[in-house]
Amino acid sequence: MPAQTQAVWEATEVTQSVQDLKHSVTLIADKVTVIRVYVSGSTGEILSARGAVKLRRSPTVPPLTLTSLNVVSLDPTENQDLATRRADERLSLNFLLPSTLTAEGPLQVSGLTLSEVLTGAAIPISGAAVGPTVWFHPAPPLRIRVFGLRYQQGNPPTTYTPRELDHAALVSWLRRAYPVPDVISSRTVIDVVAPPPFTCEDTNAQLAAIRALDISAGGDPRTHYLGQAADGGFFMRGCSSGIPAAPDPATVASSPCGAAHWGWDFDGAYSDWYGGHELGHTFGRRHPGFCGESPDDLQNYPFQNGQLADSPDTFVGFDVGDLALNLPMRVRPGVQWHDVMTYCNQQWISSYTYEAIRQRLVAENALTAGAPVPEGPTATPAPLPQGAPAPLPVAGSAGPAASTGGRPDERFPQLSVTRAAAPEAGVIARAGGALAEAEQLVSVVGTVNLTRREGGIRFVNPVSPLAAQPAVSGEPGPNGETPVVLRIKQADGGAPREVPVPVKLASELAPGADRTGLVDAVVPVGPSPAAIELVVGGQVVDAFRAAGAPPALRTARHAGADNGAFGLALDFDKAPEPGQTFAAQVSTDDGVTWQTIGVGLKDPVIQVDHSQFRPGQQVQLRIISTNGFTSTVADIQQIQV
Repeated sequence: MPAQTQAVWEATEVTQSVQDLKHSVTLIADKVTVIRVYVSGSTGEILSARGAVKLRRSPTVPPLTLTSLNVVSLDPTENQDLATRRADERLSLNFLLPSTLTAEGPLQVSGLTLSEVLTGAAIPISGAAVGPTVWFHPAPPLRIRVFGLRYQQGNPPTTYTPRELDHAALVSWLRRAYPVPDVISSRTVIDVVAPPPFTCEDTNAQLAAIRALDISAGGDPRTHYLGQAADGGFFMRGCSSGIPAAPDPATVASSPCGAAHWGWDFDGAYSDWYGGHELGHTFGRRHPGFCGESPDDLQNYPFQNGQLADSPDTFVGFDVGDLALNLPMRVRPGVQWHDVMTYCNQQWISSYTYEAIRQRLVAENALTAGAPVPEGPTATPAPLPQGAPAPLPVAGSAGPAASTGGRPDERFPQLSVTRAAAPEAGVIARAGGALAEAEQLVSVVGTVNLTRREGGIRFVNPVSPLAAQPAVSGEPGPNGETPVVLRIKQADGGAPREVPVPVKLASELAPGADRTGLVDAVVPVGPSPAAIELVVGGQVVDAFRAAGAPPALRTARHAGADNGAFGLALDFDKAPEPGQTFAAQVSTDDGVTWQTIGVGLKDPVIQVDHSQFRPGQQVQLRIISTNGFTSTVADIQQIQV
């Protein structure tokens, strides 16, 4: 009769994204967690075994018993060392912790039992009497606003828009890999202002201008912004608008997306790790410098060749998977997989990057969260110009509610337009149309080439004090000074103001490449601003000049629906002049909060994507017309999607 099978409990690993057997990587409270228990057969016949662990939150609380998700083979003839079993999720007993066991505080693995799968008989265990005690630490969520960058290319023009999968894959990957308990995200589809083939620096400028308007309207300043550009028309290489040395969520990023597998990624979307890389730059993470990327962090990165570990005995990556995307649990062996901040194949997150992003998130969370702007006195709607026709109701909106039949332009409720008067110089338009006395602030976004001493002002918009930015480090000049200045000229003949501004160098600059980057500043412009000059190295390289008073929106009408979006044709009281643009914002909470869906717009027809709203949701649209220094605001009520 064969000897009874006995097992050895060799080790236990509590993992979330990456871990070693010493549990040196911080465990995040309320993050999906898996316990991996390593057992082996010491004597007897080959058996399939299932495990159960006893888990304690404190000595005074009865233990909870949890059954393994899988079974393992106990084969005394196999000589699999611990490193081999850690490199394969099928060779460990895996336990998915319920959320109640991942709250802040300690957790002890206080016992293990094994049973034969076929008979249910208990299998004797030697080795460890109890497992480790670990501690779950609180951590802030990741706040991110993701933009699908829509563009047209070809003849006839073809529209390219990121798939919903590209967004879902990114958010899922960030939730699984990043040191966060949750990802608070939203998705908006916007039209790229720059013509294709645009660059990530073009789209980052647009995102920076959008973010300034969002924060001006009371958005949470801890939110990171990331754009996604579909690779169907062309491939836009990704980059961030800088690599901040201190907490700076205003650093934005853009990345490509699509279904390419890159020789190793076969889940149908590469937006996940590629977006995770560019987003990592916004948290101050640099390139380790091993697979063709710039060696910015070569001296600090702790592992050879950009790997997750130098030895299979130390750090191992672990992907908890996502059933909604049909992604199973998978181990990322530390000597085969590489850090997400490299350009190497097989990318995951290393312990080095994980801990650094965790610390930066904590520091960013200490920044003051945004809050809705307090309501002020209601602005009086501006009267229509003399002789102007009364606002036209949308066809089919007068009388009974529109039905689901008839012409497409008859299927929408009435668009009622409310306007606020243009603020005078020295006052700032606040959310909801209220006006507040203050020195006028303007968001200026531009791109510069420090090597060639070139640049351009891309977006100029008046903003509220909420958009004021903390001082951030930029690219220094040869003597330590910042080489870029915004010079604000005054219409009343007063002395011009000169405001030195930092340059956020693009994250993916190759060695020897021109030093290009983004100017993203909120500056006071004085009592009578007439122009803003962009000065690089003492030379004026571009200028923005104020036009006349911005036009007011008179009417809005639906202009059809196509490709998951509905169009709105805007009728202003006068034709826009050069230097006048408009922005569009939406609200789904009766105007409490607003999100920008377009900036720097000139074409009076806008496309609003359906996918960012729930079916049947009531949406308000706000149109902000500006000459850069003053603006008019018009709210369109109750657009039903």
